[in-house]
Amino acid sequence: MTQLPTSFHVLIAGGGISGLSLALFLNKAGVSCSIYEAYGYKATIGAGFNIAPNGMNVLDALGLAERVTAAGAVSEEFCMRNGKGKVIANLPNGSVEKYGQQGVSLSRAALYDILLQELKEQGITIQYQKRLCDIRQNEDGVTAVFTDGTRVTGDVLIGADGVHSATRQLLFPEAPVPAFTGMKNYGGFAPLSALPEMTTREINSLNFTFGNDGFFGYCAAGNGMAMWWSNLPSDAPFTKEELDSTTVEEVKTLMEDRYKNYHAPIPALIAQTEKVLKVNVADIASLASWHKGRVLLIGDAAHAVSPSAGQGASMALEDAMYLGMLLRDAGVGSYAAAFRKFETDRKPRVEKIVAEGRRRGKSKNILRPWQAKIRDWMMAIFIPLFAPKNFDWLYRYKLDWQMKY
Repeated sequence: MTQLPTSFHVLIAGGGISGLSLALFLNKAGVSCSIYEAYGYKATIGAGFNIAPNGMNVLDALGLAERVTAAGAVSEEFCMRNGKGKVIANLPNGSVEKYGQQGVSLSRAALYDILLQELKEQGITIQYQKRLCDIRQNEDGVTAVFTDGTRVTGDVLIGADGVHSATRQLLFPEAPVPAFTGMKNYGGFAPLSALPEMTTREINSLNFTFGNDGFFGYCAAGNGMAMWWSNLPSDAPFTKEELDSTTVEEVKTLMEDRYKNYHAPIPALIAQTEKVLKVNVADIASLASWHKGRVLLIGDAAHAVSPSAGQGASMALEDAMYLGMLLRDAGVGSYAAAFRKFETDRKPRVEKIVAEGRRRGKSKNILRPWQAKIRDWMMAIFIPLFAPKNFDWLYRYKLDWQMKY
């Protein structure tokens, strides 16, 4: 196998899940890299998510699956209910026997801490407050220019800087911008000790309630906490001012008023909430290309997906592992072939998932009572029929680090 020269260096723009995990895989492959993050380190950044079995298999390849499982809560099944608490449908969230890992729910901050600790142990540092403002390419390399005047040069630049990627905007100024899906997302965390109404089954499940006044999801999140999220349809996204002025009391008041008649433990979850967030749900349906010259987009920068798909974190992890393997196996000067193969192999899968996220989001619209009854009836019939096959397609995807791709 002809590998990249030892002098080959990868610049990573973005210190999120895809950027951090890519750095770990590159280091595992013996490929030099450095990470540049636009913001400062935030210990409590973001909400939470479920990492599906396919994503947990990627973390296992980094030796981190046990740590992530210990920091989170295993979600054994999906459980769909109506607003009164009647179970509409339920199905397994994968299994160790079938997929190698189970799904795990945890806060984004907890996953960041694990990735950052591993980077620290491997001697890889992140440079914060490095906001990308220009990219300059030539036959010898690529230079990233930041707003503070810093310039760094490497052989390739990987844009792992999220849904509002500066790398994407600089690389493809005419490309589609992230589109508001018509859903606003609210979320929060509450201590499990304050929620005696939350049953063992609910603690071990991803719980989705489809009521007449909106969608509400909740689960355990590890470290003695539960997390919840609510997707509400809207004609317009939050403004920057609305996002910046978010307070715990504002979100709790809004949620308590809307969901006061929903089944337990939803009212208690809201009442006991200690941390909240608001975000606009956006996605990118398709980019004509993910790479140009020495620059490649991965993760949400290339294919932002609605959280309704439940695969955002797992897609970022898959991207990082596959790109790490391709760059590991690339011959001298063959990064271009690696970029092309990455896009060719990954695009069909992630674009199908983006479309699925949009489709699922439509089931969260607020309906009239008679419409909600029809929806519940259809979910009860079609979820057991079709969902297991769809989950199998998602979860069985597994990369083998030992193989050459």
